[in-house]
This record gives sequence, C-alpha cells and structure tokens, in this order.
Amino acid sequence: MIEDEKNELAPKKQSLFPLTPDDIVDNALQNLDEKQARQVTRKAADAIVLLAVEKRKAEYRNSAAQEEMRNLISNANLLDKTVSDYKINSTFETASGTTNVEIRKNKFNLTNLILIGLGVLIVIALLVFWLTRS
Repeated sequence: MIEDEKNELAPKKQSLFPLTPDDIVDNALQNLDEKQARQVTRKAADAIVLLAVEKRKAEYRNSAAQEEMRNLISNANLLDKTVSDYKINSTFETASGTTNVEIRKNKFNLTNLILIGLGVLIVIALLVFWLTRS
C-alpha cells in the first residue's frame, strides 16, 4: 500500500535527477479531477487572503511603532532641554517582533566625572605649587 502511494505521488516520467518536492506537487496538481481542483483553488485563495491580512497587520504594527519611536525621541529631546536626569524605557511591537528601547541622561556621566577629577587634580597641583613657593 505504501509503495502504491509513493508511485501515485511520483511523476510517471523518471528523470536522471532526484525527485524534488516541487515535482511531487506538480504531479499531484496535474492529476486532480475537477472537484479536487476547485477545492485546492478554494484553499489556496483562503491562504492568500490570510497572508494578505497578516501582511497588513504587520505593516500597521510597523507604522505604529515608527510613530511611537518618533514621539519617544521628541519627548527625550524635550527632557534634554528641561531636565538633567531622566530615564525612559519603552517597548514597541514591530512587524518582526518586539523592540525595547532605553534612553537615559544622568547629570554625572563618566565624562563629567573625569572632567571633575581633572579639575580637582589641577586645583590640588596649583595649591601645592603655591604652598611650596612660599
């Protein structure tokens, strides 16, 4: 029985090349009767409609995420002008998945701390120089 099914699925003409899934599909489609062909066509149309709906949903999610990201950047720019410390965490549903974004601004970041440290060292060096000169 299994051997018979294999023979029905495989094309009648044998080739020098190995059988591919496309060969099996092509052979199966060629051997459909009218009723089966209508059923396959209906199922294919249903699948195409589902794909189109999913594509539109993905495009909507992507568009909405881009707009939300633009708003997030705008809000961060406003905070930059008015606040010295802030942290914003956001999550966006995009067409390909979820994107997490974190924006933060600290009053004392590494660059500021290094500059403060250098300033203190310069002041100490000047004091030592001034005290040793006297």
